[in-house]
Amino acid sequence: MTQRTNTAPKMADAMPSEQKLRITRRPLLEASTLPPSCYTSNEWFQREVKDVFLKEWLCVGRVDQVAKPGDYFTLDLLSEPLVVVRDDDNEIRVLSTICRHRAIEVVRGSGNRRSFQCPYHAWTYSLKGNLIGAPEMEQTIGFDRKQCKLPSLRTEVWEGFIFANFDSSAPPLANQLAGLSSLLKNYQLGQMLTGKPITYSCRWNWKVMVENFMECYHHLGLHKNSVEPVMPALLTRTEDLEGIYGVMELPYAETASKPEDGLGAYAALPTIESLSPVERQRWLVMAIYPTHLFFTGPESAAFYQVLPEGPGSFTLRIYLCFPPSTTKLANFEELQKSAYDAVVLFNDEDMSAGESVQRGLSSRTAQQGRYSHLEKAVWQFAQYWMNRMSVSHLGQ
Repeated sequence: MTQRTNTAPKMADAMPSEQKLRITRRPLLEASTLPPSCYTSNEWFQREVKDVFLKEWLCVGRVDQVAKPGDYFTLDLLSEPLVVVRDDDNEIRVLSTICRHRAIEVVRGSGNRRSFQCPYHAWTYSLKGNLIGAPEMEQTIGFDRKQCKLPSLRTEVWEGFIFANFDSSAPPLANQLAGLSSLLKNYQLGQMLTGKPITYSCRWNWKVMVENFMECYHHLGLHKNSVEPVMPALLTRTEDLEGIYGVMELPYAETASKPEDGLGAYAALPTIESLSPVERQRWLVMAIYPTHLFFTGPESAAFYQVLPEGPGSFTLRIYLCFPPSTTKLANFEELQKSAYDAVVLFNDEDMSAGESVQRGLSSRTAQQGRYSHLEKAVWQFAQYWMNRMSVSHLGQ
């Protein structure tokens, strides 16, 4: 009898998960990427919610988006409806929007209010979340209005960004970002003003977005006509860091002090006066893990708000931030539109790649890849991810 030979491709899950993760623990040029199932499995995503998102500082917006007492905006964070508001004492708060009576949302959207009133039964809450009005509750035995308030999240402001944390025992954020604050001091990021968002509904894993943002290797292929001529991949440098953030330096091409095409829209914006000569010739691309992505250039900054929804979906909002002096220019609206158009140009290229990567990761033939030396920041992010998940002991 002739013995049949199995020539089918080796499936992605042929090797035990722990062995795969140990390979990712190796030094950069010996390591492989995270296993495909880490990007596609709902079980992994639920572990991320528990071990990462509910314990880390997550960016919810910028302080200038709630510039005056009563200013507010809402967002859904990990399926939690929240409102970011500046209260009467000028303190920024992040509150649940869920009424303590029958669980309807007391506010949606954005604007300015003196209080939040439930549209269902007219319960009213102060901007601090205290219940200040509850009609026809006088006859309810044991009801104490003082004990009934909108739950709040811990909140910190760093360089103009508002961060919130579901974990009441998490260490403060600012001390962990001291090195990053020093690096950014000349940009005066905390004073910048925030534009309107570009919003994408993304059908791939949030980690694919972080990894794409934190490497310039793909400039050679995906951005060869848009970004690569301005900031060549081979000139980029990744800081040797451990902790909760990563930093890449993207110098301008040596052939020109300011680009004339590709991302040339930025050349029309005035340079931030406080920058050093070196800072005027580069961009910095940064991630505060897990999901806060932002970059600074000689003229402006931008941040990407990543709001995970499941293993294969997240909402992405991209905001540009400008120095106050730039927003006062007579032609600012024109300059702002050109800058946004440039961001959309290269980001649309990233969007199509993200969808394709997720389809590939879902393939039965998907496997762990090897890192290029230009993907150090991706490897650093993988180490952070493993440290925060229940796999921190592997390979150590």
